[in-house]
Amino acid sequence: MSEIQEILSFYELCLRQEKKCALATVVKTSGPSYRSPGSRSIVGDDGSFRGGLSAGCLEGDISCRLDGEKRSFVVEYDLSAEDDVRGFPFGCGGAVEILVEQLPNAQAMHAVEWFSLLDQPAVLLTAISSDGSIEIGARYGMNASCDSTYHGKLKLPGMEALALSVLSERKSRIAELESNGKPINIFAEYYEPPISVYVFGDGEDAQVLESCATAHGFNITRVARNQLRSGESLIRMFPRIGHAYSVVMAHDLNIDSDVVHQLLQLNPPYLGIMGPRSRTERMFKSFERKWHAAIHRGNIFAPIGLDIGAETPREIALSVLAEIHTVARCRLPQHLRDVDGAIHERASKEHSLIKLNSERRPNLAGHTTLG
Repeated sequence: MSEIQEILSFYELCLRQEKKCALATVVKTSGPSYRSPGSRSIVGDDGSFRGGLSAGCLEGDISCRLDGEKRSFVVEYDLSAEDDVRGFPFGCGGAVEILVEQLPNAQAMHAVEWFSLLDQPAVLLTAISSDGSIEIGARYGMNASCDSTYHGKLKLPGMEALALSVLSERKSRIAELESNGKPINIFAEYYEPPISVYVFGDGEDAQVLESCATAHGFNITRVARNQLRSGESLIRMFPRIGHAYSVVMAHDLNIDSDVVHQLLQLNPPYLGIMGPRSRTERMFKSFERKWHAAIHRGNIFAPIGLDIGAETPREIALSVLAEIHTVARCRLPQHLRDVDGAIHERASKEHSLIKLNSERRPNLAGHTTLG
């Protein structure tokens, strides 16, 4: 189950138990922080929560602020060694700002539900300051194809241009728009849905990979061998498969070859093939000549997985999922101790506040420029 799904399930539980709760969202960080902007949690007034903003102490402090009022507010925490949040000095040296929206709040939870239905990146704009006419928590959302939008109560000049620019940059930030000549601070959140993975196979390793991926919040679909023998094309069975990450591990050369051949034509972002390199080379040599060189594509991973010395099915699953995650996040595998600077890239101070006052829409690959 993904974090978004856990949040929605926990909210339903809070409603059934008539528990006071709030949606808390990280909107800004500076210096080291436990989570990045866009991280969210449902926090109950008893200190229970799902999702995550911190190791738990920030959620505990937020739970003490829930008074049942409908107001939304932003709270800032200084996580330096000198700060003491509910008796626990963090010592991280950073700061974090969190938008707290007490529930029930239809607009806030509808936006989370919108996220849960997405299968591609999106941007959600949320007002984190108010001028009286625009309330804190007013929202507007747009997905990467511009064919799905979330229409909350945010209506400001420049908001569509801001959404498109954040989609292009693939990075959340604080921006400033104007309402009746007054500045409104907007949290422009870049959101990527859980990674979608298709696993082809019935063996123990495929089943373990499925369970491990599910436990880690991936959207997983395992395709059994009898489904593949039906003769129906993959794109007809799974229309979004060309945008997903695929792992071929049926351990049948004919079945695996047919699946790989179909996936090559879709050019997915990741195609992992279980088995030794010699087996994969044999497979590609059996294809038409135009596909022989495709084995060298950057999205083909064979043998599959990161080199962690994996032997057992669970270790192999860890190796494969770690490799998929690094590809999805455009990272090169390395030890964090060997990384210079921050673990997560943060916006610099001079770029943390960007003002957009026009309706000009920036060009974005795959989008139509309007206006």
